[in-house]
Amino acid sequence: MVKAAFIDTSAFLAALDKGDRFHEAASKKWTCLARHQAELWTTDYVRLESWSLIQRRLGPQAVTAFQDDWLPLCRIHQVGSDGFERAAAQWRIAQRRNLSLVDLTSFDAMRQLALRTALAFDSHFQEMGYLDVETPQEN
Repeated sequence: MVKAAFIDTSAFLAALDKGDRFHEAASKKWTCLARHQAELWTTDYVRLESWSLIQRRLGPQAVTAFQDDWLPLCRIHQVGSDGFERAAAQWRIAQRRNLSLVDLTSFDAMRQLALRTALAFDSHFQEMGYLDVETPQEN
């Protein structure tokens, strides 16, 4: 049973976009988190990235749904200047073109919040050793 989870941009987008290849899986995972009344966390950076991506891909109605229906489910961790500096230092070490600063601030926030589980359809979370939200097996 998941008590707390980090929510990534990819999870917000998959939930809102019925055409997203992860939409069905996202729906099941969100339902599982709600059923267990898990404490949900995201960051102010993920909030900004999600808003921008949802607006560009899905339009203003989806942004409104994101802000009014999905975002209130989460507590927002403020990255702040210290979190930015830690993530920037990690980026300099990794120097991976496909590992974003937002990803690195998410990983830093997860460490700060002692979270081990993420609702994310971004393989970087598993690469970093974070657990995926499991859904019960259907019979």
